[in-house]
Amino acid sequence: MAAERKNHALTPQEIVPDHYQDRRAELHRLAPTQRIAAIDRDLTAMAPDTTAAATFHRKKLLRMRDAARLEAGLTNNEGLQRENSSFAQHDFSQAIIVWKPRVRAEG
Repeated sequence: MAAERKNHALTPQEIVPDHYQDRRAELHRLAPTQRIAAIDRDLTAMAPDTTAAATFHRKKLLRMRDAARLEAGLTNNEGLQRENSSFAQHDFSQAIIVWKPRVRAEG
């Protein structure tokens, strides 16, 4: 059954409405600096909701904030990449790879 439905088009009952869509549209209409401040307020006010819709909204707000900062000239692509990279603060020039044998379970 799962294989049969793998590549099917979504029916109207399967499409989940995005309750945050109107708010993001409002934010898009603001000037970049106003948008940044409004997004920061929205992110601070958001409850730590773990629903998929809230998680994707939070991610979209973060991307929208980055785009607004670029548009306002507050950062450039390289700076934004450094800020968003979890490895930017590490210096890998002296890194050493340590190879260890893996334990294999025989069964």
